[in-house]
Amino acid sequence: MPEQQAKQPMQPPFPLDTVEVKDLDLDLRNSRFPRDAQSQDDALHLMMVTAGEQCLQLLRDIMESGQLNSADLPIVVERGGRFVTMEGNRRLTCLRIWHDPATLSADAEIEQTYQTRVRRLVAESAYSAPTQIQVAIAPSEAAADPWIDRKHAGGSGGAGTVQWGAAMKDRRKARNNPASASRAMAFIELVSTKLEDEHDIQADLETVRTERYTMIQRFVDRGIVRERLGLEFDAGRMTFSHGAEATAPIVRAVLHDFAQPKAESGKTWARELDTVADFANYLDLYAHLLPGATVRAAEFGAEPASSFASAAGGVGAGDRSGGDTRAKGTFDSATASAGGELLGGSNGDSRPLRPTAPLAHIFRGLVLDKFTNRIQEIVRQTSMLNVQRQTEVASVLLRVILDLTTYQFLMSHGKTPERHLDKNLRTAIKQVDPQASDALGQAESTSQLRKAFHETSPDSIRLIQYAVHDVHSGRTPNEVLILAERYQPVLVAMNMHMGNRPIT
Repeated sequence: MPEQQAKQPMQPPFPLDTVEVKDLDLDLRNSRFPRDAQSQDDALHLMMVTAGEQCLQLLRDIMESGQLNSADLPIVVERGGRFVTMEGNRRLTCLRIWHDPATLSADAEIEQTYQTRVRRLVAESAYSAPTQIQVAIAPSEAAADPWIDRKHAGGSGGAGTVQWGAAMKDRRKARNNPASASRAMAFIELVSTKLEDEHDIQADLETVRTERYTMIQRFVDRGIVRERLGLEFDAGRMTFSHGAEATAPIVRAVLHDFAQPKAESGKTWARELDTVADFANYLDLYAHLLPGATVRAAEFGAEPASSFASAAGGVGAGDRSGGDTRAKGTFDSATASAGGELLGGSNGDSRPLRPTAPLAHIFRGLVLDKFTNRIQEIVRQTSMLNVQRQTEVASVLLRVILDLTTYQFLMSHGKTPERHLDKNLRTAIKQVDPQASDALGQAESTSQLRKAFHETSPDSIRLIQYAVHDVHSGRTPNEVLILAERYQPVLVAMNMHMGNRPIT
């Protein structure tokens, strides 16, 4: 037992002081954030994006009680005459928006979601916003870290109170050593910064980050995923080797999928995507969205898009009228052998390949952002249907989508739609490509639009018409898949060439 004289006295608690709220700064590297904030305004924005409802609940509690929690003081570190809040960033956010709810106006979505509610709380509160609060001043960030970790990281023999999620813990670990950041953390940082203006991607990213973070870990830890998406990882940083714009479509589709509680099969995503082959087949569903797909296809002597691309007719998908079995939803051993390194990745997973289920969806990952919100929502909901099980509903909605999209497109160019869908489709195609009516040439050099133009006739379109007008004749899943494949390039082209005339 150490001699009494050799023992050190306990360290005193951090000194307490009362500071002006206006002299307090949010922590730009807060572990709640998906990335480092670039400014105080950006930090407040990220706080509201990641914890807006929690902040609102805390603000309501503070306004109703008229005091802050005396048993849980904010911990700050002094820097350049100001105080950086190491612990208590949600409280500081609440005080800022209490003082000035207009600070929420910097972002339209946040303003719409929170500002009216905050103003109502301010108006109904019997208290005014404090201008000063009591804080504990730590001598350094390192001195404050153990207490923050005990509070948020959980465990600690019961000393922890409010646990952080897995993503927040990961970010916390890399705070003082960015090079140690995990692939998942680096991926989140990359998507948050390079695609920050893609609001739908950011919304799905936040859902996955907070609710299914381990799925991001499993996804980006696979060598085949990083290879096919072009994700370069080094020293805690990740980059898009094909650029953000080229990679955005596949990132959007994947995050939207993972934001759903379960896969279409009804399995959890962890069960749905287990082996390397599972991940390979999953990416095949979105082959038309992968960056550099054409280059990879040439290397393996295959079409640039397989599996779902054959049914959904993604941009760049080859002609699937032939007998390529991979286009029917299988993953053959020749491909696995040719791409052995690609399938195994750095993990060397040699588990046997699983057979792929029959094609089941249309319009997966299709973005029609120039069309009305209603049309976009119909397309999104249609893409969630299993064509094998919900054939009749899918066939009716396919007809509805073609009707609505051609109507809006033609009206946007000042053209009056006709009563017959085949004529509207051909007119829309010619609006995009005036040469579409020219004679067909070699299959390899003939555009998807020209093929669609020549395949659109009163007889061929009758399959779609029957879906709505025939009370007896039903469609087969294969018919729905073929028609969706034919017209998805047309939908994409109309979206790209939407006219400027308002739709009345």
